Amino acid sequence: MKKLFFVPLFFLSMLVQAQGNFQAALTETLQQFKAAKTTEETLPLVNKFNRIAEAEPKQWLPAYYAAFAQISVSFRVKEEEQREALLDKAQTYLDRAFKLEPKESELYALQGYLHQARLVISPMMRGMKYSGLVVSALEKAKQLNPNNPRVYFLLGQNTFNMPKMFGGGPEAAKPLLQTAKEKYAAQKTTQPLQPTWGEQNNLALLAKCN
Repeated sequence: MKKLFFVPLFFLSMLVQAQGNFQAALTETLQQFKAAKTTEETLPLVNKFNRIAEAEPKQWLPAYYAAFAQISVSFRVKEEEQREALLDKAQTYLDRAFKLEPKESELYALQGYLHQARLVISPMMRGMKYSGLVVSALEKAKQLNPNNPRVYFLLGQNTFNMPKMFGGGPEAAKPLLQTAKEKYAAQKTTQPLQPTWGEQNNLALLAKCN
């Protein structure tokens, strides 16, 4: 009876330790990523996010941050082929995260961000297709969590960059960005790895509307 009791406790201990290890590695990499200033500094960290995600296939946050890192870096890269490759890889990790947490608002928000990244590669050619995909993903994210500030930031960003003749521009974007500002201020983090990105970019874009 003692052996039967010992084995589950042993595996439980190993599970807790493994979870703690991936969280520590992810937290450290995220801090390094935020501090990186150049593309040369960020690319090795993208690979580090990838390795953590590959080592933790049953956890959605490593896949989420692997996708997020690749999307973020794609905006810094000039070569279109490299940008597309980064976004293809990001979509792979995002798809994996969706399978693990299909009702997670943050994943739909990140999907909207990925669609924005596709759009800006060729706005004239992709505007009609990807603008709709951005809004669709973000509306789903809002439905799942109306208090997610990234939803309003990304909707505001999308509206800001949309031609005025199609209902876009700074004036139309300002209410969304203001709502995002309020949601960011009210956001309470329940875990160290809970997504918090976008606040500074939202404030910078809001300042351009005034």
